[in-house]
Formats: sequence, C-alpha cells, structure tokens
Amino acid sequence: MRKLILVLSIFGFITILAAVKSYANNKTKNAIEEKHKACIDACNKCIASCKKVEAMHSKKDDAQMTKCIELCKACIIDCTAAVKLMKADSPKAKAMCLTCAKTCETCAIECDRENSETAKICATDCRQAAKLCKEM
Repeated sequence: MRKLILVLSIFGFITILAAVKSYANNKTKNAIEEKHKACIDACNKCIASCKKVEAMHSKKDDAQMTKCIELCKACIIDCTAAVKLMKADSPKAKAMCLTCAKTCETCAIECDRENSETAKICATDCRQAAKLCKEM
C-alpha cells in the first residue's frame, strides 16, 4: 500500500511539474508575441495588401504595374521573414525589421504612383509596417 501511495505521489508530482513547465513556456511565448504584436500585425496587414496588389494586377498583364508588383513581392518576403524572427524573439529580428522597413518604404512610394485603389491601400499599409519596424 505504501508503495502504491509513493508511486501515485511521484506520478502526481511529475504531472504538476509538466503542467507548470507548459504554463511557463506558453506565458513566455505570449509575452514575446505581445512584445512585438503591433509590428507583427502591421507586417501581416502589409503582406495581405501586397498579395492583393500582386494578384489583382498580375492577372491583367499590366506592364505599367511591373515595378510595383516586384516591390510587393519583395515586401512579402521581407515582412514574412521579419514576422518569423519576431515570433521566435530572435536577436536577428531587429536587423530584419530594418531591412523590412526599407523595402516597405520603397514599395509604398511605388504603390502611391499607381492609380489603383488597391495600390493606395497597400502604400498606407506598407508605411505603417515600415514605421513600426523602424521602432523595433
């Protein structure tokens, strides 16, 4: 009987330790994401806008939009990389965010030159992502 109680006590202790460790890991992960939340959200919004511009104008074979589409693709790549590094709380996140900010600013300038409403929205979203990435 004593052995059974001892085994059950050990099992209970191990279960509690695992639960505490899992809770601590989740709390740390949430704290990291909260720390970068505004920038991650802005980058994700920028990615969505750039994808809309790319999808809308690639189908039209709009030669006039070629540079804008290329910059949107670069923006998607850089924003995606920045988001991944921020979520991982990587020490490289700050450098990637600065690169992302430059790409977003360039994309915003080009999108502003276009007459498309989608491109104008993209320019606004790119500027917001650039602003928050610079603040990282």
